[in-house]
Amino acid sequence: MEFIYQQDKKERLDKFLETKLPEITRSQIKKLILNNQVMVNGAKSTVHHWLKPNDKITYNKRSKKEKIEKIIPEPKIIAQTENYLVIDKPHDLLVHPTDRGEKNTLVNWLLKSFPKTKKIGDDPLRPGIVHRLDKEVSGLMVIALNQKYFDLLKKQFQNRTIQKEYTALVYGRLLNETGEITTPLERDKKTGLMKAQNVKQTGKSAHTIYEVVKKFINYTLIKIKIKTGRMHQIRAHFYSIGHSITGDRLYQTKNIRKKKKILDKRIFLHAYFLSWQDENKKWLKYSSPLPKELKQFLTTIK
Repeated sequence: MEFIYQQDKKERLDKFLETKLPEITRSQIKKLILNNQVMVNGAKSTVHHWLKPNDKITYNKRSKKEKIEKIIPEPKIIAQTENYLVIDKPHDLLVHPTDRGEKNTLVNWLLKSFPKTKKIGDDPLRPGIVHRLDKEVSGLMVIALNQKYFDLLKKQFQNRTIQKEYTALVYGRLLNETGEITTPLERDKKTGLMKAQNVKQTGKSAHTIYEVVKKFINYTLIKIKIKTGRMHQIRAHFYSIGHSITGDRLYQTKNIRKKKKILDKRIFLHAYFLSWQDENKKWLKYSSPLPKELKQFLTTIK
């Protein structure tokens, strides 16, 4: 769609488009300009650009079906041997595709970078994958690079001997310096989220252990060990005791909506430590520092 500015006086680009595109709001017009969907004389422009007579304005209207694929950082390789790969997964990276067929996933990266993993594991949709992290969570994962090591890791996960530790920031001040949450978890049929069964004796067993690192006025920094690996276990468990993980949009207690300071774009949960026994019964240990954005957030709270 093209327009020729034919007025004698100057006019701001956003205001001009507001008259030409009445079905679009001013804020939406601003987004169109910032997304480079509006060009002036074939060049990128700014929201407050002043139009001159005979300026040519081009509006590139994207179809509703067209999607701009989000650029997500690739995982960082921490260690690589002939048997396994240890990676640091960035937040917002999905481990494997869902029914929607996402392309930006850890599995897609893995098949591209390590094509031999295609035949490793129990499920072709999860090659070499023996455990997972939520899309919103960052941190360490181990991936098998051959079937023998996949079986070795799988057995240790089943026997719950693999050690996994997380750093988290929860809303509110935890009273005890240490604690355990052992409430069974069950998927809620209405919401699809995991629900702690405090009353009914149903659900799968779940065991979360925590230790306070530092207390703030409205937050508590903790270290977490999990003995089981249920879906959303940490998030659901701390939600169940009234201390949701900072930045969690799914498991969010009512009082959090009143908080002025929230963590933008991600959850404050990071898998910082991972340890297991190799084929010679030697314990292998890996750690990952707290991501920059989480460190920065800690400097903004008291």
